[in-house]
Amino acid sequence: MAEAIGPIEAEVRLAQLLGDDFVSEPSQIGAPSNNISAGQRVELTGSPFEDILSSAIEALNGVSRQEMYADQMVNSYLRGEAELHEVMVAQSKMSIMVQLAVTTVNSAVSTFKEITQMQI
Repeated sequence: MAEAIGPIEAEVRLAQLLGDDFVSEPSQIGAPSNNISAGQRVELTGSPFEDILSSAIEALNGVSRQEMYADQMVNSYLRGEAELHEVMVAQSKMSIMVQLAVTTVNSAVSTFKEITQMQI
C-alpha cells in the first residue's frame, strides 16, 4: 500500500529530486533564463518518472520566470523605463507559454485518466 506524503515531506522530497537551485528563490528578477540551451540534453540521474517530473517542473518554473519578467516589464513601462513593443512581446511570450503549459497539463491528465481506466 502507498504511503501518504505530508506537505513538509513533499517539499523535502522535491528539494532532493530537484536540488537546492530549484527550491530557492532567484536573487534577482530579470529576463527569464533557461538553464537548458537548444539541443542540450538534461542529465538523467534517477528513475524515468523522476526525470520526467523534474523536466516538467523546470518547464513550469520557466513559465513562472517569464510571467515575472512580463510583470516587471509592465512596471518598467509604467515608470517610463521600457518601450511598449518590449512589453507587448514579453506579454505575448508569457501568454503563449501559459497556453502551452495548460494544454500540456490537460493532455497529461487526460492520458493518465485513460491509463488508470484500462482493464488488465
